[in-house]
Amino acid sequence: MDIQQAMQPNITLLVQAVLFIVFVLLVRSLLVRPYSQVIEQREALIRKNAEESLRLREEARKYLEEAQAILEKGRAESNRTIEEARRQAEKLRAELLSEVEAQTQEEIAKAVEDIRKSLEQEKRKLEEKVEELAQLLTGKVLEEVA
Repeated sequence: MDIQQAMQPNITLLVQAVLFIVFVLLVRSLLVRPYSQVIEQREALIRKNAEESLRLREEARKYLEEAQAILEKGRAESNRTIEEARRQAEKLRAELLSEVEAQTQEEIAKAVEDIRKSLEQEKRKLEEKVEELAQLLTGKVLEEVA
């Protein structure tokens, strides 16, 4: 009989199988589904954060390019301003130099004229003195001759 009893289905085995299936369904509905939902939510959050980070990275790159363009524009503008100031300084230097040269030439011409006048006066005085000395000598020579 042992073999016959073993061949007949045992109801305990059937009840255990049903209980196992119920247990699996309960575990699935109570643990696996919420866990799966949490995992899906986290994956969605990760995707959202990744997309947001890519968008922010692109935006930061755009702002960096704009900042570099502004900086380059500022450099170019400052170089132009410096070059313009350099040209104006060179022009002012040339003007001042020509003014100083003109004033110097005028002063030299005036000094030369003053020296000529002074030389003429001294020449006249010298000629007068030479004339006086010549008259004095002529008078003395005539006195001695006479």
